[in-house]
Amino acid sequence: MSKFDLEFRIKVVTEYLAGKGSTSLAKKYGVSNDSVVLGWVHRFEQRGIAGLKARSMVSEYSSQFKVDVLNWRKQNQASLPVTALHFNLSSPSTIWQWERRFQEAGIAGLERKRGNQKIMAKHKQRNRKTAKPQSSAEELKQLKQENQMLKIENEFLKKLDALARKKSKHTNSSN
Repeated sequence: MSKFDLEFRIKVVTEYLAGKGSTSLAKKYGVSNDSVVLGWVHRFEQRGIAGLKARSMVSEYSSQFKVDVLNWRKQNQASLPVTALHFNLSSPSTIWQWERRFQEAGIAGLERKRGNQKIMAKHKQRNRKTAKPQSSAEELKQLKQENQMLKIENEFLKKLDALARKKSKHTNSSN
């Protein structure tokens, strides 16, 4: 589970879009540094609310995907954070590691796998089969939680629209 939930991230991004600085927001809310806040803002600008949702960690990327990422970064002379944002990767340091392994071992360095994926995959499948179906109370709880998140998202989008209108009105009146 991520340290900051979706509602918190939405709150911080909303305040940033309303004109507060990333450094002051990071201090105010105990975020490690302003680059985290800016990362949330950039992910929101590129992918909307979905960009702020916690992402599951992908255990393994194909070597072709890694090569595509490295080629795109080189062709566009993009920074690590910009490349990570473009490919929706959770951490820019992942790309740095791929570059380092590619320089050391070529394509073979990108094909390296962690752990024994086959055994782990079989174990996960076996656990899924033995898992009990959700009870109606659990399902109701999940639906209520989902409903609450949709309400938050709706409210956020209304506030964002109001801010955008206010900003465009201010821009138009100053011209």
